Amino acid sequence: MELTPFVRARIVSAGGRDAVGWAEGMWFTLPRPLMEMAGWLRRLQPSGDLTLSVDDQPIPLGAARAVREHAAFTAGPPISGRLPFNYQRVPGWGRAAIASVIGRWHRGRTAKWAAFPGWPLDLTSDLLADLTAPGRTSRGPAPVVLTHDIDSDEGLKNLRTAFLPIEESVGARSVSYIVPCAWPIDHAAVEDVVARGHEVGIHGYDHSNRTAFADTEERRRRLDAARPFADRFHAVGYRAPSLLRTRALLGDLGARYRYDSSIPTSGGLFPVPNNGCATARPFAIEGITEMPLSMPRDGSLRFLGFSAAAIGRLWTECAEAIARSGGSVVLLTHCERRFSGNQEMLATYRRFLEYLAGHPETFEFVGASALAKAAFVVT
Repeated sequence: MELTPFVRARIVSAGGRDAVGWAEGMWFTLPRPLMEMAGWLRRLQPSGDLTLSVDDQPIPLGAARAVREHAAFTAGPPISGRLPFNYQRVPGWGRAAIASVIGRWHRGRTAKWAAFPGWPLDLTSDLLADLTAPGRTSRGPAPVVLTHDIDSDEGLKNLRTAFLPIEESVGARSVSYIVPCAWPIDHAAVEDVVARGHEVGIHGYDHSNRTAFADTEERRRRLDAARPFADRFHAVGYRAPSLLRTRALLGDLGARYRYDSSIPTSGGLFPVPNNGCATARPFAIEGITEMPLSMPRDGSLRFLGFSAAAIGRLWTECAEAIARSGGSVVLLTHCERRFSGNQEMLATYRRFLEYLAGHPETFEFVGASALAKAAFVVT
């Protein structure tokens, strides 16, 4: 199915289509061929405003899936994955400084690095899904899944001392994806995390950004090396380091894990420009359930130069939009001080979670494994 070029449009009216009433006022990145087919292109205003109609031509049934998978995979390794040594040997503050320079330089060039999916949130696939199969999505409280990527001993320590108490104070439990083969892990600390009702997942192999692009034998060797850790702590979910994912990787994960959570809804500039699945709903792909990372990530936002206060506002806006659409709010934070493990970001995190907890009619904290098991999975 031909999708390109994409056209940005804001739905100003659903035109009586109740199934997509949630989309009113939101921006989408729509395939121009589909817009021509549906008759939307002639109604598109110079401002980008678009009004739908019950008389529009039908959208092909495979359109939502085609859009969802258009930029769902990373085609090749980034520079960090092509170095002759593990890029993690560069101090974390140095890597963050480099990423911040890149992010701030490109912040004003959103149209280039977020041509599709749009950023910070693009639910184009969900719009098309509801136009082709209306009524399939529950409109109850949006599931909220809190996730952390634990890349270091510092991250694990901060998780227990700073993040878990905030989550527990609002009745939430999180899942932490831990790198299993890169640094000496404090197993007693992980046991404490699990004993407190939180979950553990697997975060690749050694975070060298090579697993997704390795040959079949090496890729599977790396995945299997994590099994002892996964079995010990009942890890049923996987997240690729730096969100680098390929079809081959997801194909191998299906035999090892219940779900994957490596594909962002709107990836933005990182890990590579124009990456993501444009859906906030779990879906099946390559034999595994994908739980898309629907919220803007703390690392990307920090690298782009967003303040803690601005991040909090953006998280709230995106969570509300996802809830209206019938999607799942999946948030990633890193626990190191240079990301969210500092006073300002922890205060923002607390306020955001308290906001969610204060609106039980709209949001509901759930565990990652429970969502992956119970969610209606789009195919």
